Amino acid sequence: SVLAAFVVTGGGVAGAQRSAIAYLGGTAGRGGDVVFEAVVAAFLGAKAAGLRRTAGDALSDLGDPRAVPLAASALLDASPLVRWRAARILGELGEGSTVVAALKQASFDESAFDVAFEMKDAARKVAARAEGGHQQGGGSGFGPVWKQIRDAAGTGESA
Repeated sequence: SVLAAFVVTGGGVAGAQRSAIAYLGGTAGRGGDVVFEAVVAAFLGAKAAGLRRTAGDALSDLGDPRAVPLAASALLDASPLVRWRAARILGELGEGSTVVAALKQASFDESAFDVAFEMKDAARKVAARAEGGHQQGGGSGFGPVWKQIRDAAGTGESA
């Protein structure tokens, strides 16, 4: 809770903020709403694009589906780094045709090749999960990468 409060204030040097945000991302399943809300505050409010991107990493690591609409809106962020991270979040946590449509539209409008590529790949992942019948939180190919690897190791399939 101390780190979450520190992140919410936006105080301290950028390196300390980045470290605190990253640490909070590693608390998946343990931090609750306090951690999620602190990471969201950084994702939406940090002035530095690098901090917003780190907050995106943390949101992805938390694996909370409440990050999906936030990531969808971040597809329009001024920073290509943040737009790229938003696409990754959607590729890991997004579901449904609305997410696929948002990613496809964003990739069409995107001028940075690597960001457009990530958006298209995320749309492919979301669509593939829908076709494969994977439910939220179940099966490989859903959630943060650490969870996909853990799930694949437990079932014997490759991530």
